[in-house]
Amino acid sequence: MKIKALVVLMLTVFLLPATGVRAGEENVVLPDIPRISVEELKKMVDEGGDFVVLDVRDAGSYSAGHIKGAVNIYYDSTADPMERQMMLLALPMDKLIVTYCDCTDDASSATIADELYILGYEREKIKVLSGGSLRWVELGYPMVPSN
Repeated sequence: MKIKALVVLMLTVFLLPATGVRAGEENVVLPDIPRISVEELKKMVDEGGDFVVLDVRDAGSYSAGHIKGAVNIYYDSTADPMERQMMLLALPMDKLIVTYCDCTDDASSATIADELYILGYEREKIKVLSGGSLRWVELGYPMVPSN
């Protein structure tokens, strides 16, 4: 019995990294939506690439601190989506859009990404920041307050 448990543990340790799945990622919302790592986005922000970072947190959280250059469109699951969808349609369709929230499961940012697909945005132009602002801050990357 102990040998079987040891074999299972060893297989898990050695095979899990080969799958590309990191701990915690198996519970993300809408896992079929493409993700981008915090490290990749930080590099893009530092290099000044041509893309849009979309912060879907509430206005207070955004004002307190957001990723440099991010625009804010709050995702409120209880609100009428019409106003939010009108703001989403104002985003450029020809640029990469990276959505982020402060959910450990990427729930709000993945839902907004899904809305963007429904509104006609191309799948390869929409990505969810894996781990969101929580991971961004965990790695010590700066959040800028609104003026």
